[in-house]
Amino acid sequence: MGVESADHCSRWGGIPQADLTDFNRRAIGLLCSAFGTGPWNIQVNWDRVEWGSERHTRFITSAHGFATWDFNRLTRLVIGAHDECIRVEISPCAFRYLSIEMWPRRSREGCISERHPTIEQAIESYRRAA
Repeated sequence: MGVESADHCSRWGGIPQADLTDFNRRAIGLLCSAFGTGPWNIQVNWDRVEWGSERHTRFITSAHGFATWDFNRLTRLVIGAHDECIRVEISPCAFRYLSIEMWPRRSREGCISERHPTIEQAIESYRRAA
């Protein structure tokens, strides 16, 4: 996680500091990197985020524009997840809302529930299967 994102997490009053874990801070940092802004400009109801776990963080957003090139939030989220070794899942949760869930992975090796490939490994796996 970038230093700038970590700083956003600790000084912005909209995020309940008492409940944050180290992983929650990493997840916020990844979200900020994907959106290219601080948390105050991301359309998330911060009061409803599932905080307090080192194993999972869930954000609900009404943000639109998850794309691979122009407004490239999707690409930035995918690359950041691979760099940070964080599994990300995006799914619908209500009309006009998406759930963005994140789970930390321990390493690049091991069983599927513990590992996360680098972006290079993911690209190689995709191209082999195609």
